[in-house]
Amino acid sequence: AHSICAEAFSAAATETLTSAAPKRRRHVRKVRLPPDSLVAKAFAETSYADAFAIDLPEGATHDVDELTWLIATSSPRWVEGLMWLRDRLVSVIGLRTSRERVSSRPPDEGLQPGDKAGIFAVLARTDDEVLMGADDRHLNFRASVLVKRGPARSSVVLSTVVHYNNLQGRAYFFVVRPFHKVIVTSILREVACRLRSKR
Repeated sequence: AHSICAEAFSAAATETLTSAAPKRRRHVRKVRLPPDSLVAKAFAETSYADAFAIDLPEGATHDVDELTWLIATSSPRWVEGLMWLRDRLVSVIGLRTSRERVSSRPPDEGLQPGDKAGIFAVLARTDDEVLMGADDRHLNFRASVLVKRGPARSSVVLSTVVHYNNLQGRAYFFVVRPFHKVIVTSILREVACRLRSKR
């Protein structure tokens, strides 16, 4: 199932870069930052924010810990290649690399502050949300996985907020911002595919 997902979403990523409204993007949608979430209150001053959602397939898990770990470990291979390139570039100027904070397996119990989900440090949580992030010299970022339950359908929302610490942070995110959106939506497509294959 993973290889099928990888092939499908590699093609979808290409479409995202070359088409304003590719058909494969229909099940990943941009949404408002959840107003009552941990991520919405992460910074007193937010420089950038976005949120994307997918509907959870019928019968799929609604457990925020399982979904967080799935999102944190569902990067397509081309995304891993971009992260490798990013790490090589930022290490030259003394910024932290993703490999400095990686966890290869989930904790035995639910994610708690201080744990790691993939490359992301867990900072806070509720029953339906896990807040992750990191602080660096140039910028601070937070990423949130939130399960929104509804009577007809439920969804999982992946949100990102960024605070620039200096002009270097603003310049850095200006460069990575176009890739950020492609990476986030591609990861959510991968997650949707894996969830459907588990039913």
